[in-house]
Amino acid sequence: MAEIDVSFVMTVYNKERYLPSVLQALLNQSGLKNPEFIFVDDLSKDASVEIIERMTKDVPNVQIIKNTDNRGISIRINQGIRLAHGKFIRMLDSDDIFPIDSTAKMIELAEKYDADMVYGTFVKTGKDPEELTNEYLNKDFDLYYKKDALRAVLTGRFTRMGQLIKRDVLFKAKGADEKVFIQDETIPLRASFYANGIVKMFENVVLVPKEFGNLSENKIQLDHDRFMAYYDFLNEHKLLDKDILAQLNKRAVSAYWKYIRKTKTFPCFSKIFWTYLKTKIFTAQPNYDRLDVMAKEFSQAKVLRPKPY
Repeated sequence: MAEIDVSFVMTVYNKERYLPSVLQALLNQSGLKNPEFIFVDDLSKDASVEIIERMTKDVPNVQIIKNTDNRGISIRINQGIRLAHGKFIRMLDSDDIFPIDSTAKMIELAEKYDADMVYGTFVKTGKDPEELTNEYLNKDFDLYYKKDALRAVLTGRFTRMGQLIKRDVLFKAKGADEKVFIQDETIPLRASFYANGIVKMFENVVLVPKEFGNLSENKIQLDHDRFMAYYDFLNEHKLLDKDILAQLNKRAVSAYWKYIRKTKTFPCFSKIFWTYLKTKIFTAQPNYDRLDVMAKEFSQAKVLRPKPY
């Protein structure tokens, strides 16, 4: 059997409106030698699984995982990662559309720079999915390579699906933090700890069609999951360099401050406001007792949480 060059891992939950277009672009990815397609359904109640089965009927290297309970995005993406065989893994939500040549270009850049992670940008197009199935990358775009992947992630924006990461790195990182519902922040953070180099493309490698309602509309959910991603990482890696700890602390406190602004009256007169300012102006080191208090308050928030085994 030929070596699988890339495994696509898609989490699926009630996306029948998008899937025909998403799959068309995915299955038509150009320049690949032997791709693998892994679809992990989280107990969809619509025709999502049937659409995938129909459109991949004659496609090689396809796995369709039909779960019998709903567990959440992070758990399901990890389930797919564990099944992957490719040298690289590219993850996507079931409403993300890839430009036709984007995966091949990302692999090319990974090999050129000997980088374990390749990221691009994304764009909310406002277009119907059917309008986006035959898009290509621009021929010319800027990019940068950084050897220190963790510092790059902490000083840039790396929070969208569609990234390309070496499978070995994702295995070491154990994928997403399963205590966090939405995986966007945790995967780049955890993978970058183990990665040898990262490429950032300033080109849209994910095209987001017109949205008909999703989790990103729940801003408290986003604040909660962002905080927990950095809070958990801080507690797991307390011996990192001080500049990295300060960046992690800054991101955790910032997420908590955004939550407080949404839920409290006159938050600018609170202690957290001054804590937030301190992280913005100075390289403040984590106060773990204070972060524990923030985590405890977040634990009372009405948000979606991964269901435990």
